[in-house]
Amino acid sequence: MHHINFKLIQIFCFIGIFASGSSFAAESIEIVRSSGKVAIKQDDQKERTVGSKSILPTRHTLVTGPNGRAVVRVGEAGYIVVEKNSTIEIDRAKGHVNFFRQVTGMIYYAVKAIKGDQRKFEVRTSTATIGIRGTRFLVADMPDRNEIGMRKGLISVTNPDKDFEIHRKAEQDEFEAFKQEGKDAIAEENRNFEEYKAKSEREFVEYKREFTLEANRMVSFDGQRVDDRPLSGETQKDMETLEAYGKEWLDKVSD
Repeated sequence: MHHINFKLIQIFCFIGIFASGSSFAAESIEIVRSSGKVAIKQDDQKERTVGSKSILPTRHTLVTGPNGRAVVRVGEAGYIVVEKNSTIEIDRAKGHVNFFRQVTGMIYYAVKAIKGDQRKFEVRTSTATIGIRGTRFLVADMPDRNEIGMRKGLISVTNPDKDFEIHRKAEQDEFEAFKQEGKDAIAEENRNFEEYKAKSEREFVEYKREFTLEANRMVSFDGQRVDDRPLSGETQKDMETLEAYGKEWLDKVSD
């Protein structure tokens, strides 16, 4: 009888270890693809090089060099694609919100849809806090370029200190987005443009602490000023480059 009980204990221990290991694997932060220089730092420790298949601590700073790039799986929540010359702090410590602080550079985020009481994600930049519940977008936070470009989904953008001064782009750029919705006949485009222009000749300015950003649009920041407009060619190209680099894994995200 004692022998049987001991065997049962062994079996249950094995099941517990297996389940714990599976949970750890599902929630771990892992580099699934990398090239060039990729490293992490923890607190005051020295920077150490990491690469593909590296399991990263729940709290760390990831750094890419001038030729570095990485695709990082953030548990079951999704992936980030980190471009060269970028720095991001990641904190998934137990009990904390899923938190990123993009210090500098360019990063593509692909986060699966969050349901019910699941913890939402936050991305903080030098300008704003971005709330995520399932979306794909690009953040560039560099000395000469500070913007968010949306591929899919919806995000909330908050200024923790004061209101944003939100400007809508001029009507011609707006009409370019309007045409993309299937208005291809030249005569119809010209007629619709005149009607559209008459309604939108003046620039709209709003003052808000928080606003939402939808698919195929972008905002650029200059101090408190925010310019809201359709995706630029440059941002579109950057998105496509990082999407191509991480395609194998981004295709797995259900957002």
